[in-house]
Amino acid sequence: MTKEMIKKTGGCFCGEIKFNVSLDKKPRVFNCHCIDCRKKIGGMITIIQLRDNAIEIDKNKLNIFEHNGGSGNKIKKFFCKKCAAPVLTYVSKWDKYYLYAGMLDDISILKSAYNIFYENSHFPFMEISESNIKT
Repeated sequence: MTKEMIKKTGGCFCGEIKFNVSLDKKPRVFNCHCIDCRKKIGGMITIIQLRDNAIEIDKNKLNIFEHNGGSGNKIKKFFCKKCAAPVLTYVSKWDKYYLYAGMLDDISILKSAYNIFYENSHFPFMEISESNIKT
């Protein structure tokens, strides 16, 4: 049985990066509150888990910053060489790519998200219901 996929487009702030992506009809969306994401972006980020080969993008236009995450596994952050907008993250622990949700041209498909790595690193002023917390 084949999953129903929806085609979306997106790009970075300066327009140098353009991509096509196939997303699940109900994409797996996460608000990540981990220290790595907070330090990279300045706050929590919203990311979409991608299936294998789901994105068509010219990776030659992206720079990569690689570091060890809290688990000790490698994390690769891909960002535009021109405007430095974050586009993708690869997490080796799960062998998955994640698209920064704000890069989509149309975000109407994003109806809900799970909050992850919330308990030990969220901003104290944030109030999130228990039903949206995933550990």
